[in-house]
Amino acid sequence: MHSVRCEIDTEYRGVEWLADLAWRWFTEGAERLEGAAFQELLDSTGLPEDSLRRSIPCGPGGALWGFLSTSTVNRATGRITGRSRVLTRKNLPLLRQWLAGDVQLAELAIYRLDEEGMPGEQWLRIGVARDDSSTDWIRLSVEAPDGRFGSSQQAVWAGLLGDFAREVDPSYAQIGYALSIGRTEHEERVGPPLPSMTLPESRRLLRGYEWLMVVPREIVQALGGAGAIADAGFHRVEELPQGAVLLQVTPGFEDFAGPEIERTWRLLRPALRPGTPKRFSSDAEEWSPPSRIWYADAV
Repeated sequence: MHSVRCEIDTEYRGVEWLADLAWRWFTEGAERLEGAAFQELLDSTGLPEDSLRRSIPCGPGGALWGFLSTSTVNRATGRITGRSRVLTRKNLPLLRQWLAGDVQLAELAIYRLDEEGMPGEQWLRIGVARDDSSTDWIRLSVEAPDGRFGSSQQAVWAGLLGDFAREVDPSYAQIGYALSIGRTEHEERVGPPLPSMTLPESRRLLRGYEWLMVVPREIVQALGGAGAIADAGFHRVEELPQGAVLLQVTPGFEDFAGPEIERTWRLLRPALRPGTPKRFSSDAEEWSPPSRIWYADAV
C-alpha cells in the first residue's frame, strides 16, 4: 500500500500568521478529511498519555488513537523544544498554544490500533513544516493511505487544497503519491535531492507536476496566462485570486496516466528543471508508487 500526499508551499509571513493558518489547517483538515474519526478521538477517554513516552498499548485493539506534536526553535540559541500529547478534546487546545511559538514542525496523526493496542495503520497525518535551511518558506501537508483515497475523498482533498491555495498564494501545490522527505517525483528523479533546494526557486521553476496542482502566478504568466492553460483542454482550470492557476488534469486521481501525463508535461516543460528522469533498480521500482512523470528531458 502506498500513501497519497497533499502539499501546499508558500512564503513564511510571521509567527502569528503561521499560528492562525496552522491551527485552521489542522482542525479544518482533520474535520473535513476524517470527520467521524476525528470526533471519535476527541471524545475518547482513558487513552494513556504514557503511550507517547513508553512502548505500552495505546488503547484497546481496533480503537482509534492519535497524537499532537510540535517542535519549536529558539532562533538565537538553536534550542529545539518538543511537545506532544495524545489527541483528545482536552488536549487539542494545547496545540493552539504550542503553535504560538516559532514552529519548525507540527503534526496531527490518526491511527487504527492493532490487536495488541499498538499503532497500526496510519489513517491520516497532517503537518506544517519550516525547514532549517529554508526558513523563508512553509509547507502544509496531508498524507493518507491510497486505499482511503476513493473518488469521494478525492473531491474533499481537492476542496481543502483549493480553499487554502486561494488564501496563501502558493509557490507550488499538488496532490500525488507520497515520496521520501516530501519530494515530488520530478525532484526525486531529476533533482535537486532536497525540497529545501527547490523551494527558493519554486516561483521560477516548478517543483513537479501532478493530477491536481497549483501553478504559481509567475509561471502562469510565463506560460502565456491562465487562458493559455485553459485552452489546453484539461478537466479543470481555475484562476486563483492572486493569479495562480489550479489545474486538475483528469476527473479521477487514477486517470492520470500515459497520454495525460505526457500532455501535462508538454504544457509545463518550459517551467520544469531540465534533466532526463532516472529510473531506479527493479527492486526499488517494485516498491515505489506507480510512476507518474514523463521520461524525457524538459530542454
